[in-house]
Amino acid sequence: MNDINTTLTAPALPGIKKRNEIFDFLFYDIGSLSAEEKKNLSPMENHEGSIIVVSPKAANKEILEFATAAEFIKAAPRDVKALVVAGVGSSVIGTASLARNVANTYNIAVAGIVSGYGAADLISEALGGWFFYGAADKHRLKMRESMEDFGSMFTANPFFQSMLQAAPQATGHDGKNTDIGALNEILAAKSIDLSLIVGHSKGNLLIDYALEKLAKKFADTGHRYYDALRIVSLGAVTNFPPQFTNVYQFLGGIDWFGGLNSRLGLEHTKVPSAWHHLNTELPYHISIESLLKENVALS
Repeated sequence: MNDINTTLTAPALPGIKKRNEIFDFLFYDIGSLSAEEKKNLSPMENHEGSIIVVSPKAANKEILEFATAAEFIKAAPRDVKALVVAGVGSSVIGTASLARNVANTYNIAVAGIVSGYGAADLISEALGGWFFYGAADKHRLKMRESMEDFGSMFTANPFFQSMLQAAPQATGHDGKNTDIGALNEILAAKSIDLSLIVGHSKGNLLIDYALEKLAKKFADTGHRYYDALRIVSLGAVTNFPPQFTNVYQFLGGIDWFGGLNSRLGLEHTKVPSAWHHLNTELPYHISIESLLKENVALS
């Protein structure tokens, strides 16, 4: 049975997903994926909170897909050491493109979390997916988690039960499986040992929110990720928890949008003549592979 979040958002998803395919091209290096890879990845089937694993292009390995974070953690595929979270209303294609860029840079397999849309995101989506960071968006994320936590209260009501039964079912989609939930699960998993996490645009907000929860949970005992995890933010300067000591933040020199959504007083690196996008086929892009090679070494 779908949860209340799925019920409220299901009617809007086809239009949102179609729009996101355009955003994939505008903001991500989709040319890093083969035509066959793009064909096999479905924005309608690779739902929010699902996980993909992308290998370097030279490895010529298929992209692995997992419906939930739990399935990904259980499989622990290809000794994944890096994770990406895309933004700007991207679909699984944008996520895979970002993961491929990171995989090519370090010659490793990279996992990516597919972002999605809860009921509390619909107002932002009505504005075209332009998310504003800071307290307002953190409050929105808390609203999303609250809706999922208390969704069972609605299902006890016969009226809402009929709504849930009538709502379109997403193939293989557990309604409680969200992007932020998947990120929390992966960060908490003892069997997953990440060395790198990369976010772009709205993805930085999700990472920041998850890391804040992790830091709060381990405030007294400390955590291995405090010093071992390298955190890279692209397109938005974010106030990550100070416990994490290896933070690299990059903002395009002409990225007015990212600048509006950034804490510009925090330490970051300006990328000359670059805007918000990572698509190397468009002018004024951030060349993520070159940027990472020159600035972020993995031990």
